[in-house]
Amino acid sequence: MKALLRALACALILVSSAAALATDFANPLVRQRADPHVVLHTDGYYYFTATVPEYDRIELRRARTLDELGKAEARVVWRKHAGGPMSAHIWAPELHFIDGKWHIYFTAGRADAIWEIRLYTLVNGAANPLEGEWTERGQLKTGWESFALDATTFAHAGQRYLVWTQRPAGKDQKATNIYIAKMDSPTSISGAPVLLSTPQHAWEKVKYQVNEAPAVLVKNGRVFLTYSASATDASYSMGLLTAGAGADLLDPASWHKSAEPVFRSSDANGQFGPGHNAFTTTLDGKTDVLLYHARNYLDIKGDSLRDPNRHTRAQVIDWRADGSPDFGAPVADRGHVAAKPLFRDPVFDGAADPVVVRNVERGNWWMFYTNRRATATGLPGVAWVHGTRLGIAESNDEGASWQYLGTADIALPPELGGRDATHWAPDIVRADDGTYHMFLTVVPGVFTDWKHPRHMVHLTSTDLRAWRNAETLKLAADRVIDAGVARLPDGRWRMWYNNERDRKSIYYADSADLSHWEDQGRAVADQSGEGPKVFQWRGAWWMISDVWRGLAVYRSADARNWTRQPDNLLQRPGQGKDDQVIGGHADVVVSGGRAFLFYFTHPGRRGADAKKDGLEQRRSAIQVTELLPAGEWLHVERDQPTNVLLRAN
Repeated sequence: MKALLRALACALILVSSAAALATDFANPLVRQRADPHVVLHTDGYYYFTATVPEYDRIELRRARTLDELGKAEARVVWRKHAGGPMSAHIWAPELHFIDGKWHIYFTAGRADAIWEIRLYTLVNGAANPLEGEWTERGQLKTGWESFALDATTFAHAGQRYLVWTQRPAGKDQKATNIYIAKMDSPTSISGAPVLLSTPQHAWEKVKYQVNEAPAVLVKNGRVFLTYSASATDASYSMGLLTAGAGADLLDPASWHKSAEPVFRSSDANGQFGPGHNAFTTTLDGKTDVLLYHARNYLDIKGDSLRDPNRHTRAQVIDWRADGSPDFGAPVADRGHVAAKPLFRDPVFDGAADPVVVRNVERGNWWMFYTNRRATATGLPGVAWVHGTRLGIAESNDEGASWQYLGTADIALPPELGGRDATHWAPDIVRADDGTYHMFLTVVPGVFTDWKHPRHMVHLTSTDLRAWRNAETLKLAADRVIDAGVARLPDGRWRMWYNNERDRKSIYYADSADLSHWEDQGRAVADQSGEGPKVFQWRGAWWMISDVWRGLAVYRSADARNWTRQPDNLLQRPGQGKDDQVIGGHADVVVSGGRAFLFYFTHPGRRGADAKKDGLEQRRSAIQVTELLPAGEWLHVERDQPTNVLLRAN
């Protein structure tokens, strides 16, 4: 037994160590932080700083892992001046520990001349740079006065060097170059600066002639100096200078310049303008890590410097057999691990039938759901499933966590139940003019059984909160529920729904304007089902419907003729919290080439208590997992952590 316990303890240590040294980072690490710089200090913390979108302050944060930096407290350690030097364009701070003190090197301009940017330094003697006092040490002089930025420093072979970006002397000089000089103290250089690189290749001169943001990595008998080139949009990319470790680093002839970018935008991975990098390692010091910023969209409205969405990212550096770095391509964003359960309604604890939609005006994602009255007492029969309103939750982290906002303001006429109506299972789409369209199942009142009418009602909204202009749709029958709407390649719209008059078969209808629908009959009738969700992904049309034994999957080439997958999704109970039952009535969001399945569970409907009718059996929770290809079909791994990332497209 003791041997077994020792083995288990060792296994836990190995698992913990593997987690601590994980190299599959939850990108983006820190949102809206450009020009990142990180230090892995001897105390085991990563210390991080970067440019903030307001260009007005310097922040520091620390964490035990790179993945934790995004949630770490951002401590403001310095703010810009009201006027004069250091009063505008506070850019590219770097944190370095030199001779027992912390130093910040940063760029700043003047409020009355914002492009007269220069290099400045701060110093702090505290052990923790988030504490103590930061003292200004003034401008770091480079030998001439001109546009200067992006200072970094490194020590090699007993000598400390400063490397930075600057325009040559002269009013007509527009290109920014990379320079190097020896340092005689952490805040001053000695000797004449040496020009290392100037924009010469076409990829270094897109819109602007730029070599900037140097960063240094010494490894494998060489000194590698990366830099960034061109404008700060998708053309931004990284170049590389290489010198031998024993060479004279102040001799330009010692350096070899790459003819092509070593790191550039990736359409396939949805990463644009990667650059302004820094280097660090995993906690054990054995794996080199590239830290950089990039956007996850191509088109930028207005000045790219005013677009705040350069996010900090990280990925492992591979090394070629010849000892040179292979940076690869910027990896696709992975997102953050979703909560489990993803969401529970705080009022009635009956969240079901989720639909997730982008709130363009707020810049976040909203989830609408049927809010069954699970916690209500004294309600006869199935009255608790009636009288429901649509709950709304919001995510500000691309779908990984959700906060309750309230309920949708839905106005219905008296013949549909007015304020006493039951609201079920919406679907929502956004038209070209920006109007949101909801297709809502409405029961005209509160009933104790299932013997009542169900109507499909169309409403519109400009803000996703207030829904007006209710109209009942004429479909194949008078008892229809659970609309799912998708746009066809020709611009028309198609709705799939449950026709309860025809053995709960899935029917469909077409529309050119989202208001007038022409019924087309059965879509699938091989089994009963509800909550159909149709989407395009990986070159095919897919339909997922709730068949009360998990989720049935169908595939189609034309969104009209469907082939059924042999097995159901979510039929086998999971192991996670509130997920140990079958999953039901799902929504799918396709984003960045990935597909996320949002579904609900009744956590208490399992084991000997499955058929009881108490709170545990009535309450429900929203969950999320990722759809994964399995040959020509789909599968899920619901027990694995789900890194959710819903993009703004």
